[in-house]
Amino acid sequence: MPVTSLVSKPFEWLSHARSARVFHPDGLVCSGYAALSGDTPLPVRSGPVTARVSKGVGTPGGLPDIVGLAVRLPVEPSVDDDGNSHAVWDLLLAGPAPLGGRLPLPLPTFRWPGATVSSLTPFRHDDTLYWIRARFIEPDDLSGLSLDELRKAVYAGRPIVAVVEVARGGAEFVAVLRLDLDVLADPDFDFDPVIRTPASVELAPSWLATLRKEAYRYSRIGRERA
Repeated sequence: MPVTSLVSKPFEWLSHARSARVFHPDGLVCSGYAALSGDTPLPVRSGPVTARVSKGVGTPGGLPDIVGLAVRLPVEPSVDDDGNSHAVWDLLLAGPAPLGGRLPLPLPTFRWPGATVSSLTPFRHDDTLYWIRARFIEPDDLSGLSLDELRKAVYAGRPIVAVVEVARGGAEFVAVLRLDLDVLADPDFDFDPVIRTPASVELAPSWLATLRKEAYRYSRIGRERA
């Protein structure tokens, strides 16, 4: 069995045992809009989005946890080497993201306002590495890290707002997108960062991309068996 399969196989067992994702088992799915707020070298564009805000471990109530953000972004259409077309990007971020978002270790956070999530590792596009992070700015008056309170805010007409920032190599982060999530959506909406990625973008380093691909494959198998 390949080394990547040996490392990834436990994701199938854990997903089957929990009947859910290994990480970020519970989340709030919303739809909304992504608006470009600046120039970006990445192939993203303005348009409708669906996003899932989650807690990494799944701690109850408003207890601290690692924040997760999965968002399906519209991108410039592209075709990969296998002839597959790509028009969306399932981008996964987690945090908080210390060290300016570079090689960060995800740590628990205590409240939604100001929470920062990161790609944790860079993406390669046009032979250049880019780091991606996002910062939650609204609702700005919630205490604790309760998904129920976040759900109530959206239901009451108070959207989740996050700003997405990109840094080229070691340069400063620059805001490029604003996410406004204002409609509760299908909680079973499924994100897949392996198959829904722009043809010109890849996770770096390549071995990590291969490992993540295997982990998602086994996790999906485990959930389907549950």
